[in-house]
Amino acid sequence: MAIQPKEFYLPFVKKEKVAKDTYSFYFDRGSTPLGWNFLPGQYIRMTLDIYRPDNRGSSRFFTIASSPLEKKYLMITTKIIQSSFKKRLMTLKSQELVKFFGPIGAFILNEEEKNPRVFLAGGIGITPFHSMITYANAKKLSIPITFIASFSTMEDLVFYKELTDIANKNPIIKIIYTVTHPENGWKGETSRISEDVIKKYVPDIFKPQYFIVGAPAMVAAMEETVNKMGVVNEKIFIENFTGY
Repeated sequence: MAIQPKEFYLPFVKKEKVAKDTYSFYFDRGSTPLGWNFLPGQYIRMTLDIYRPDNRGSSRFFTIASSPLEKKYLMITTKIIQSSFKKRLMTLKSQELVKFFGPIGAFILNEEEKNPRVFLAGGIGITPFHSMITYANAKKLSIPITFIASFSTMEDLVFYKELTDIANKNPIIKIIYTVTHPENGWKGETSRISEDVIKKYVPDIFKPQYFIVGAPAMVAAMEETVNKMGVVNEKIFIENFTGY
């Protein structure tokens, strides 16, 4: 179902630190235009009023990390770097109006297709999958999901408790985090996402659709890995996160 993108304004509500240098920002979804909605995995363009923005300008694209079923808030989650946009984002005040345009994008969870899904994420590329997984779980969709996310350190983990709690209660959702530079106490996977890791958690590698999100180098490496496993291109869907 196509949803027509449109321009709208939402009041900022709050921000919340969710990992090292990573914050979730909440906006009052009750202020969206009548009938406005989005599909899990879609994104929006945010524009901020910035005095003397740097050369990247005053707009950014963000995946909507919250589920379409979350009617109270629209949430985006991002790493904070030293750009004029991110500095301004961190200074938003309660009820300050922010300009948006969307929803945009075809990288979505199509609930009419019942094939298993394998979600592969690098770092903040987790955000569309958070929307998809929380949506699928809340709607009790009969789509088996295997989610594998790679982070550098335990401090970088995003949505870890929330998603593992979902997997503990939903037998058709598997959540696997791998930490490539683990500290004492980490009991999960410790390697990068590889063919061996995928095959460990995906019994029939040819049945699922594969969704890959992350930095361009990570996405290219994962696409090559999945191709080498023999998965046809028609079952591979990618989205590059650039710049943050």
